[in-house]
Amino acid sequence: MNRTALARRLAGGVVPGLLLASLSGLAAPASADAQYMPSQTPVPPPFFALQNARIVTGTGAVIENGTVVVANGLIEAVGADVDVPGDAWVIDASGLTVYPGLFDGLSQVGLETQGGDGPAAGGGGGGNPFAFLVTQGNQPRTVRPEDRPATNSWFNAADMLNSDSDAIETWRSGGFTNALVAPDDGIVTGQGVVVNLAGDEQEMVVKAPAALRITMSGAGGFRSFPGSLMGVISYVRQLYLDADHSRQYEAQYMANPGGQPRPTYDRALGPVQDAIAGGWPTVMPADEVREIRRAIKLGRDTGARPVLAGGHEAYGLADEIAAAGVPVLVNVDWPERNRDVDPEAEESLASMKRRAYAPTTPARLEEAGAEWAFYSGSAGSPRAVMDKVRTAIENGLSEEAALEGLTSAPARIYGVDAMLGSVEAGKIANLVVTDGPLFDEDTDIRMVFVDGHRFEEEAAEPRPTEAPAVDMNGTWLLSLNNDSQEATAELEVSEDGTITGVIQGERGEQQITDGWVSGNEFSITASATMGPGMEVEIVYTGTVEGDGIEGNASFGGMRNMDFTGTRPGGGVR
Repeated sequence: MNRTALARRLAGGVVPGLLLASLSGLAAPASADAQYMPSQTPVPPPFFALQNARIVTGTGAVIENGTVVVANGLIEAVGADVDVPGDAWVIDASGLTVYPGLFDGLSQVGLETQGGDGPAAGGGGGGNPFAFLVTQGNQPRTVRPEDRPATNSWFNAADMLNSDSDAIETWRSGGFTNALVAPDDGIVTGQGVVVNLAGDEQEMVVKAPAALRITMSGAGGFRSFPGSLMGVISYVRQLYLDADHSRQYEAQYMANPGGQPRPTYDRALGPVQDAIAGGWPTVMPADEVREIRRAIKLGRDTGARPVLAGGHEAYGLADEIAAAGVPVLVNVDWPERNRDVDPEAEESLASMKRRAYAPTTPARLEEAGAEWAFYSGSAGSPRAVMDKVRTAIENGLSEEAALEGLTSAPARIYGVDAMLGSVEAGKIANLVVTDGPLFDEDTDIRMVFVDGHRFEEEAAEPRPTEAPAVDMNGTWLLSLNNDSQEATAELEVSEDGTITGVIQGERGEQQITDGWVSGNEFSITASATMGPGMEVEIVYTGTVEGDGIEGNASFGGMRNMDFTGTRPGGGVR
C-alpha cells in the first residue's frame, strides 16, 4: 500500500474524540499530514478546522472572519458562525486568507513521457490487403488517410500519470491543486483528465476522460501524410466524417445484422464518437485570428464542442467568441520579442501589436461576457504564471475575474464545477492559504490542502539585518562549474544592502528579482529563460572578500554548481 493510501486509511479509521489538537498561529507538529511520512505519529485526523480566517469563497462572497471545516477530504462547512466538530484539528488562521485551490487549464504536469505502442494506426485497414505502412528506419510512414496518421485518440492521460514527479510538488507549493493534463503527441493527441496534484496515480484522477485534444500538428517525417496544414485540417474533418459514418453503420448493423458485413473495429474513432455524444470539450489550438475562427467553424461543422487554446489574438474577437458560446483557454505566456534576433532588426507592426495587446485578452473576454480560463503554457513555474496574471490585471482585468480564471472557470469548462473551483460545503477540500492578497507580489503561500490533506509551506527565512561590510557595486566576472560557463553581473547595492541589476550569461539575460548583502554574505535571486518560454529561478549565494567572491548557484532547485568571481581591476581570489 502506498504512503498516501496508508495515511487515508488510517485517517478514516480514527475513533472520533481521540484526536484533538489546537495550533497556535501556524506552528504544527512535524507529524502533520502534509508530508505523507510513513512513520508519522499521531495519525492525521479526519477533520481540520481553519478558524479566524478571511475566506474568499470564489463565488463572489468574502467572509472577513470565518471558519472552514474539512472532513474526510471534503469541505463540510464554511461560514462566519460554524460549529467545529469535537475531534477536529483546529488551526488558528488569524491574519491568513483562504482561497480555492488554483487550477491550470491545460498542462502536462505529472505526465510520463509518451512512448507510444507502435504505429498510430486506428485499424482503418480492417483486413484490407491493400492497407500498408512503409517504414523509414524504425519510423512508420503512413501513405493514406485510412492509416490514421498521428491519431492517438485512445491515449488516456490517466494511464500516463507519475505521482512521483517533482513537478507536482513544485506546482502544488505554488498554490495549484488541480490541472487538466493531456498528451501532446500527434494530431489527435488523446484524452485529457482533471487531476488533483497529490496522492497516487489513482487518487489523483478527478475526472477521466474530461476532454479530447487536437493540436493540428502534422504527422512529421519525409513524404508523410498529411504533410501540410491544409492536409491536417482536411484529415481532421475526414476523421469526424468517418466517426459519424461508423456510428450510423454500427447502429444499422445492430438493428439488422443478418446478411451485412460486421462493422470494423477502429480504436481511433471510438473516443471521437464518445466526445461528440458526451459533449466533451475538444481542445483546439486557436492563438491567431484565423485559428480562432477555424476552430469555431470546425466545431460547428463536426459536432465537436471546441475549446480554444491560446487566445493571444482573441482581444479583437471577444464579442464574436462570446456570441459563439465557445470557451477560451488563455495562455499566460504572453508573446515577447525574440531575444536571439539582431536587436537592430526592425520588428513588424503585426508582431508589435500582438505583443502589446495579447495581455489585454482576458480583460476583453471579461468585458464581452465570454467563458475563459488561464493555462500555464510555457511559463515554467507557478511564480511565472502569477507574474503573467498580474500583467493581465495591469491591462484591465479585474482581480475577481483573474481568480475565477484560475479556479471556477476551468472547473466549469471541464464539467467539474460541482466538485472544484470554490470554497463551498460539499466540494473537494482543495484550498490555498496565504498571508496576504493572492495577487500581491509579496504574498506567500502558507498552506495548501489537496483532497483534505494538508501541505504546509515553510515561511521564507527573514533577510539578515546586519549592515553590509563589503562593497559589491559594479561589474563582476563570474566563472561557474570549474570555468565551464561564464557570466557578467552588473550590480547596484543600496545603503540597506539591497542588490539590483542584471546577470548576462551564455543563456541570455537574467533579471535580478531579489538580492541582499549582509556582512560579507550575499544572496541574489534572478529569473532566467532556460528554453523556449521556460523561466527558471536561479539563486546565487556566497561570500565576498575584497574583489573576489565565491559561492553556489541553484538552478530551479534542480541543479547546483559552484562559482567564483572577480571584479575587473581588483585582486583575484
